[in-house]
Amino acid sequence: MSTATVWLIIAAVAIGGFVLRAVFILVPILPRNLPPRLNLVLQMVPAAAFAALVAPALFLEEGRLQLISPATLAGAIALLVSFRWKNLALSIVCGLVAYGCLDILL
Repeated sequence: MSTATVWLIIAAVAIGGFVLRAVFILVPILPRNLPPRLNLVLQMVPAAAFAALVAPALFLEEGRLQLISPATLAGAIALLVSFRWKNLALSIVCGLVAYGCLDILL
């Protein structure tokens, strides 16, 4: 492949990626009034995606399931703080402090 062909492919991929992302901002294709049930489901998507990213880090250690480890215990502490005070920043700080202390102790 020539250098010009490679650059044309890179430009096409970049423009295509930009268009795919911009279409949802520039062209309102979704209806303004969504059904209440769909709106509720869409509100839960970020939390579900975050949980899917965090769960393997909490429960897997070297590819094996570990139910008692500094990460799982710190996650449980952060979860309890989150349920009690409903404060994201406090939950993060408590989880990090708990992980640091448990990592030293265990």
